[in-house]
Amino acid sequence: VAVLPLVELVRAPQTDVETLATAWAVTGKLRKRGVLVRDAPAFVVNRLLGRQGSVVTEALDHGNSVDETDEAVLRLGLPMAPSVLLQLVGPKVANHVRHTLHAAWPDRFPLSATLESLADGGELVVVEQAPRTVDEIHEAVLEALADECRHILEDGVVAEAADIDTCLLLGAGFPFWLGGITKHLDQSGVSQRVVGRPLAELGAGVHV
Repeated sequence: VAVLPLVELVRAPQTDVETLATAWAVTGKLRKRGVLVRDAPAFVVNRLLGRQGSVVTEALDHGNSVDETDEAVLRLGLPMAPSVLLQLVGPKVANHVRHTLHAAWPDRFPLSATLESLADGGELVVVEQAPRTVDEIHEAVLEALADECRHILEDGVVAEAADIDTCLLLGAGFPFWLGGITKHLDQSGVSQRVVGRPLAELGAGVHV
């Protein structure tokens, strides 16, 4: 993204050392920060934003308002509400990404009636009237992020939790005062509750 300093450098199985070195050099000349990632659907930033979006659209599908879901996510200190991000990206693109992630991990990225409708130019669709509180949605977002960070690390998409933090700080505007999303999840006890141990303990020594 032009205005953000992050570049996710994707190392596919066929990527040779010379190509990777060239990519690093170009990234540096652009005055951006590269993070080495393994080739996987949505890589890091879009995968985590997609998982967060799954919680948001699930809440909308169950009768929560846009204001409520926006507030639940903005409590993290993010610079942009989910509804604004959706408008920026475009519902059609967001729904295409959701379908791609759903094909890879259907249990973690369910399709959304609301997102489908918005992509077709329609309105919110409530499939069941079972809204949650803003606090509950916020906790669900944190738990979903912890779970997806765990999968990213266990899949070897990045080498360590600090790489996830760098990606979200520089590529999604996550606030620096949290110290990084994995550090925040570890310190707040969410990682222990969801994963069973700190995310910082996962992925160490993995070669991307």
